[in-house]
Amino acid sequence: MNFRTFSLFPLALAGLFLTGCAGYQLGEVKPGTYAGIEKIHVPPFKNLTLEPRLSSLVTNAVLTELQSDGTYQVATREGCDAVLVGTIREIRKRQLRAVRTDTLRSRELSLYLYVEFHLEDPATGQRLGKRGDDENGDGGDDEVVAEGPVDGKAAEEIVYGARQGLVIGETIQFVDDSYQVGERSALSVASEDVADKLVSQLANGW
Repeated sequence: MNFRTFSLFPLALAGLFLTGCAGYQLGEVKPGTYAGIEKIHVPPFKNLTLEPRLSSLVTNAVLTELQSDGTYQVATREGCDAVLVGTIREIRKRQLRAVRTDTLRSRELSLYLYVEFHLEDPATGQRLGKRGDDENGDGGDDEVVAEGPVDGKAAEEIVYGARQGLVIGETIQFVDDSYQVGERSALSVASEDVADKLVSQLANGW
């Protein structure tokens, strides 16, 4: 084997390797329950809290995350395969750190944003992939544990159906003279966390 032939050998080997991997694709793998869903319509989330404009924050965050993820296409109701129905249930706060000279005054708060969601058939309104679907074929329920405190219980004590149910956005709110500005900023971050967890359940099943 001369020097020229030897130098071409690694290139040929690399070409063979790349050819063998041509059929492999990166990307999300949908849960089996949603295999036939390609396009999702996202109407404004229902807001059960007293926080104004929170529906817009959460809905827009979910739309942005869906477009960024790419597993599903965002569509109108007339052209969709499923409708994503969401409800902003509540906002909860807990003291994370107090002012040194006054323990009753908060310096930092843990903020939790609770959002329920599910998919519906656009024609019939029937819920798709109901809780308890045995997607794995193992005779049991496919489950996912919610994160964060729920009704005074620890996260591991509350179990919801995989791919839909309840997601909890979390962040830290810094308390200062501009309380409302800080709260609005924290709700924006919590909305993005909600969107990330919600779309992850739709795209991955967890």
